[in-house]
Amino acid sequence: MSSKRIVSFFAFVFVAAVVLIPIIRKNITPKPAFSEIYSMNTIIDIEVYGKNTESTVKEIIKTINTVNALTDDFSNTSDIYRINKNAGIKPVHVNPITFDMIQKSLYIANKTNGAFDISIYPVSKIWGFKGGNYRIPAETEIKKALKLVSYKDVVLNSSEKTVFLKKKGEAIDLGGIAKGYTLDLIKKILDNNNIPSALINMGGNILTYKLPPNKDFWNIGIKNPRGDGIIGILKISGTKFISTSGDYERFFIKNGVRYCHIMSPFTGKPARKIISVTVLSDKGYIGDALSTAFFVLGKNYALSNAKKFGVSIVGFDSNMEPFFTPNIKNILELEK
Repeated sequence: MSSKRIVSFFAFVFVAAVVLIPIIRKNITPKPAFSEIYSMNTIIDIEVYGKNTESTVKEIIKTINTVNALTDDFSNTSDIYRINKNAGIKPVHVNPITFDMIQKSLYIANKTNGAFDISIYPVSKIWGFKGGNYRIPAETEIKKALKLVSYKDVVLNSSEKTVFLKKKGEAIDLGGIAKGYTLDLIKKILDNNNIPSALINMGGNILTYKLPPNKDFWNIGIKNPRGDGIIGILKISGTKFISTSGDYERFFIKNGVRYCHIMSPFTGKPARKIISVTVLSDKGYIGDALSTAFFVLGKNYALSNAKKFGVSIVGFDSNMEPFFTPNIKNILELEK
């Protein structure tokens, strides 16, 4: 969904967030392990403190690459590629990770009335966001593609662990949930290894794990969606998942109009109601998927439904006016 980068406590994250210098406590900093990899179409920064850090980082990297191999829709060996290729033909047996991710995707799709829809692939493709050849499709193309968009056509068989798309031409894309889901898996790794502190940045999706070494909270900067640098800071104490969706991540401009990669399953066109939204959640997959749904549905829906989903949000409308839920006010600092 996005592309950010964190290196230690001093580097900026250039899409949604940046880790700044936290408040200092008088303790001995545990030895950290750092790693930077490219996977899931983004640069991923891993920062782990405590004992067994090197083995923990290796386990994290292995998990990231596993999920990437399962969900890469351009790889003919991935589960997603095989599901899409067999649309309208036959069910496809998939890895339990893929099955669980799709199952969770359909849950969020149902809860958001289809605003988050993994079957949006045909629409994204005609706009050029599945190959980089950006274009404005004709209305007839959009209508045709929309006929292939319906999360209700994704059929799961729990006992067989198979996935089936009802119509030929239908296709799914897990890009709106895969990174958040992966962060959930990474949190389990950190838990199992008794890690005291960690920071994982996966291109628009961040996991702050427990407290930073000798600090009281993580400072997460909010990218200015219409300029350089940051426009605000979130002070996060403890373990949280932070996910941002914005129209400044992948887009093209035609005749002065910005067209972003986040598509509305209702119109078949790029969503335009807001320009960015950041979701704080206790589950990575929920925050990741909801940042997309909230971006599609806009400010009013996001503010009125955030509590129902147990999340906090901060975003900016089309006029660059900030909006946020009351439960985030005490940890949010916006530039005046």
